Amino acid sequence: MPQVNQPDSLEDVVKMPLKDIEYLTNILITKGSDIGWSLVSAILTLTIGFWISSKLKNLVEKRMIARNVDLSIRTFLIPIINIVLKIVIVIFVVDRLGLNASGFIAAIGGVGLAVGLALQGSLSNFAAGILIIIFKPFKVGDYIVSQGNEGTVESISILNTVLATAKGQIITLPNGSLFNNPITNYSTKEFRRLDVQIGISYDDDFDQAKEVILNVMKNEELVEQDQNMTVEILEFGDSSVNLAVRCMTKSENYWSAYWRMHRNVKYALDKNNISIPYPHTEMIVRNQPTEENVAK
Repeated sequence: MPQVNQPDSLEDVVKMPLKDIEYLTNILITKGSDIGWSLVSAILTLTIGFWISSKLKNLVEKRMIARNVDLSIRTFLIPIINIVLKIVIVIFVVDRLGLNASGFIAAIGGVGLAVGLALQGSLSNFAAGILIIIFKPFKVGDYIVSQGNEGTVESISILNTVLATAKGQIITLPNGSLFNNPITNYSTKEFRRLDVQIGISYDDDFDQAKEVILNVMKNEELVEQDQNMTVEILEFGDSSVNLAVRCMTKSENYWSAYWRMHRNVKYALDKNNISIPYPHTEMIVRNQPTEENVAK
């Protein structure tokens, strides 16, 4: 260690700060240009490096699109690639400043380990996101139901999956809980069964109603004509005979076919004088004899 001169008088005590300032001034004069250039060089390198990393990220994304890489994989990998490129640039800048890059990497690793231990749930979500990309229980654009939530998958990110509901709402679900719970995917298969429950009166002719409903399905362009069509009695209700009307439609046409089938079946039944009953109660009032009527 350098020897520290002890002050012998009050004059020496006063002059010590001035000597320190003089020492720092000499360092700034002799080394200032080198330090300033290193800082400017580091800032320029960092700025240009981030710009280049952004361009590389966009280039990788365009190549993925050109090769028809699945959108789910793109939305998951692009943010990771962006982060990795920026970390590489920061390490390069640290090295340019003459600092110990290996020590910096070790420090980042230590911080990463500490953060990982503190955020174990986030790590499980990250791992689940990778499993979702690999096993593909769903992908971007699929309509899914899970844990009471349903909607179209908008994106699969590092930690979360985003759903857009039919009401215009956005639901963000952690990948971990999503992957570890049952998922109903309505978009995996090309066709989806359309179920319509229709009630007719007990007084109506079932065979006539069946023929009318079958004609509606055969004339509906959204119903797959080469798939099975069913019109049968489902149950005997309190006020109606309930029919099970079933046909197949393409998954992307499901809701359009659902609304059109309900509307067209109602019009067809009305046109053929087949009623659709509603719950009602019949009241029978009996006249009770009064004393005046008995006297007469």
